[in-house]
Amino acid sequence: MKTTNSTQICQAKMALFFTANLGLKTWAEVGNLDRELALYQRLSSELAGINFVAYEGKEDHLYSKKLGNIELLSTKWYRRTLQTSLQLFIKHYRQLNNSDIFKTNQILGAEIPIMLNRFFKKKLIVRCGFLKSYFVQQKIKNNHITESDTHTLLDNVIKQENHVFASADIGVVSTAWQRDLVINRLNISPNKIKVIPNYVVTDIFKPNPQLSKKYDLVFVGRSAPQKNITNLLEALNYLKKNKKEISLVLVGSCCNDVEVKEKINQYGLTAIFKGNIPNFELPNILNQSKVFVIPSYYEGHPKTLLEAMSCGLPIIGTDTIGIKNDIRHRETGYLCKPDYLSIAIAIEAILPDKSLLKILGKNAREYILQNYSLDKITELELSVIQEVLSK
Repeated sequence: MKTTNSTQICQAKMALFFTANLGLKTWAEVGNLDRELALYQRLSSELAGINFVAYEGKEDHLYSKKLGNIELLSTKWYRRTLQTSLQLFIKHYRQLNNSDIFKTNQILGAEIPIMLNRFFKKKLIVRCGFLKSYFVQQKIKNNHITESDTHTLLDNVIKQENHVFASADIGVVSTAWQRDLVINRLNISPNKIKVIPNYVVTDIFKPNPQLSKKYDLVFVGRSAPQKNITNLLEALNYLKKNKKEISLVLVGSCCNDVEVKEKINQYGLTAIFKGNIPNFELPNILNQSKVFVIPSYYEGHPKTLLEAMSCGLPIIGTDTIGIKNDIRHRETGYLCKPDYLSIAIAIEAILPDKSLLKILGKNAREYILQNYSLDKITELELSVIQEVLSK
């Protein structure tokens, strides 16, 4: 990685504010602790210091040894934003006052650093991994939402995002299409919105030819309607009826979904449940799978997709925003519609074709190395830090 020699950066301290109500404990429980730490441990060697503002109290300290030279500033999350802010002000005044930059991990919870910044007057970077307004809009479109007054809900979310981005010195989103939405929908100046994609630790997520292929398909994630697992299982059932038995390994909280398990039992599918596992153990499962499948109706910038591509896996993904932006059909993956028959046809098209699988996997790995390596994203982060310090 190219080292930044700016005196401003090497003397700067940053406080990262976690998503509302979350802390190191949750990162560890869902298996993401090592992945989330990777970037900030890199940045900590370039900055004068990094503080993590987390909200799971004493339980956060159980994981503090993994932070290295990152300092933990933890408190409880209170229902009232003002109470949480006051607790941080009282407990961690010195560290917050000595910070040069406040940064949010997501929009949710950004009100805390915004409120504290009225007193501390620091530079503020607002990061948005996914636009909730876009997700709400897609939930309405796909009937994945239960609220009766959906338009009021959407208006309130847009209002919140507009307030948060307007309060920031710089806003960060993970994709160019999200940047366009922020600029156009929220009426934010283009100069304030930067794109920093999600990253992949490519030294961990890499092909491992020594592992044999035990599973035909691998799915990683939640079981929310957005993820479209139902149509994936319907596709496998359709193929089974046509005498094509396809094995599936599931990773993540989807393994806890009773309806998913019932469907698999009902159809008599061959499925293995792995549950939540540490992120850096995921490459073992990915490398034992022939194809990664992501059948979602919509996505932001899914890390699981990027990590599978980094392992050299061929991808079957739906032709939707958030997936098709990183998949070139029959070059870095295979795109299909989200209905069960289209998913089944895609599986039939590529799973037996060893030559195509090899090409897709090789191209996917190269694409990730060129665009989403940790070195590249660290440089983008440092560039934004330098810019905000110069404002």
